[in-house]
Amino acid sequence: MKPAHVFLAGLGCWLPEPYPVSEAVAAGLYDATVHAESGLRGVLVAGPEAPPDMAVRAARTALSRSPGGTAAIGTVLHGSTFYQGPEMWSPTAYVMRELGITGAGGTEIRNGCNSMLTGVELAAGLLTHQPEDRPDILLTTADNFGSPLFNRWNSGPMGVIAADAASSVVISPTDGFAQVDAVVSRVYPEFEAMARGDEPLFPPTGSTGHRIDTVERAQQFNERVRQTGGTSVADGIAKACSETVLAALDEAGLEGGDLRWVLVPNGDEATTRNCAMEPLGLDVSRSQWEFGCGIGHASASDQFIALDHLLRTGQLDEGDHVLLFGGAPGWSAVAVVLTVRALPSWTR
Repeated sequence: MKPAHVFLAGLGCWLPEPYPVSEAVAAGLYDATVHAESGLRGVLVAGPEAPPDMAVRAARTALSRSPGGTAAIGTVLHGSTFYQGPEMWSPTAYVMRELGITGAGGTEIRNGCNSMLTGVELAAGLLTHQPEDRPDILLTTADNFGSPLFNRWNSGPMGVIAADAASSVVISPTDGFAQVDAVVSRVYPEFEAMARGDEPLFPPTGSTGHRIDTVERAQQFNERVRQTGGTSVADGIAKACSETVLAALDEAGLEGGDLRWVLVPNGDEATTRNCAMEPLGLDVSRSQWEFGCGIGHASASDQFIALDHLLRTGQLDEGDHVLLFGGAPGWSAVAVVLTVRALPSWTR
C-alpha cells in the first residue's frame, strides 16, 4: 500500500528503568552462556505497572506533541501482545477514559509484536473516514511481562528477553514530522504453529494456569518440520522478512542504500543481520541494534522507541528515509517506510 496524506504527527514513549542482564545472570535468572552469545546488556522492567496505565502515559506525551491534541482524535487503536488486565474487558476504552477522549471510536489490535505497525496500516485506511472535526487517529500499545505465567528471561530465540514498555503515535491526514510512504503486510500461515507448538486450541493456556512457553512451542514446531523433511524454519522466516522489506521499498520507490535507518525488533545481532540488513545490502550499524541491547524486546514498541531515540538524539535529518519492520506470530511480517519531513520542535 502506498498511502496518500498519512503523517506521524505525535510520538511518545514510556520506559521503566532497565534491569542489568549481568544481575539476572548472577541471580540465576538468565543463562550465562546465552548472555555471552546474545550481547544483551539490559532489559526494561516495569514492576507492578499496569499496561493500560503505561499506554496512557505514552499517549499523553504523543498528544502533547501533536498539533491537534486530544480534541482531534476520532479513533483510538490499542495494540497488545500479553495480558492487559481482566479478561473480557476493554483496555482501549480504559485508555480513552483516562485520556478524556469521548465521542470517538476505538478497538483493540491483537497482532502480537506487530500491533503498532499494523495500527499504522489500519489508520492509513481509516483516515479518510474520520469526522472533519476529529481527523486524527491515536495508536497506543503497552505490555508488562512480569507474570508467573511467563518467563521473560527465556522468551525467544538467541536469548531474547521480553521487555516492558509503552509507545504511542498520532496519525494525521494533514501534516506531521514524518510521512508514511509505504506499508506492506504479509502473513505466512505455514509458520502458524511455530507459536502454538503441540498445545491444544482449547482450553486456552492462560485459563488453565499453565506457563506460556514460547521457546518450547517453537522447538516442538521445528522438530515436527525436521521429521517431515520440511524447509528450514530459520531460512523460511528470513525469506519472509526479506520479501516483505523489499516489497515495501519497491512500493516506496526506494532502494536499500536510500535508507538512513532500519528499525527492527530488539534481538540478537545475527537475526537482525540475516532477516533485515543483509537483504537490504546494509551493515548492522544502520540499525539500532546497539541501542536495543540495553532495552530488550519491548513487544510492539521497539521500532517506535528507537524512532523516538533517534529524533531526540539528533540522529535524523529532514528528508531521511526510515524503514520500520516487525515480525509476529501468524507468522506476520509488516514493513513501514517513512520520510522525515521536518524535525519536530520537541527534539530541540
